Amino acid sequence: MKKLFALLLSLALALGCCTALAEAPVKTELGSINLNGVFKLQCSLPENYEIKIASKDDEGLIAVIETEDAAKPMMFLVIEFDEIYSDVKRMNDMTEEQLQEIIDTFTDDGDEITVTYRETSHGTKLMVVQEAVDSVDFISIVTVYEGYMIEFDMLTGVEAEEGLSEAQIQMCIDFLSDLDFIPEEA
Repeated sequence: MKKLFALLLSLALALGCCTALAEAPVKTELGSINLNGVFKLQCSLPENYEIKIASKDDEGLIAVIETEDAAKPMMFLVIEFDEIYSDVKRMNDMTEEQLQEIIDTFTDDGDEITVTYRETSHGTKLMVVQEAVDSVDFISIVTVYEGYMIEFDMLTGVEAEEGLSEAQIQMCIDFLSDLDFIPEEA
């Protein structure tokens, strides 16, 4: 009886592992960047979204993430190497003065914003910048990784009836949590 139980338990574990592997999402490759180390970029896209690379070079990329559903938000991803932050591994390592410099770029035109901080599932600090109004139609999430400034912007859909929801903002954070910088050899 013990052998049968052990065999059934082993079979259940093996099937569970196979199921987990089979359900692992396939990530979309975005290409490589190589100014501050060579990194292959890849991401997981939200359901029913596709990514279009608008511009890419060794310093970074600009991508549009969109869906055919005009009520759903449109997103933009910008990754650019910034010499000022070349020695910054993650935003977690930045000083208050460095963080304020980034905030100032959003308030230069006199816009009223709120700034909060969240984290990716890996513990990387994210600066969340949004309009200081009741209905949020635009949000920017900014972080720094290995000297690359990463900005992820989300706008309400053209046919959206409301501002951005917390679930949609969390979708941005999940996207950034799944954005991989895979080191490659030069």
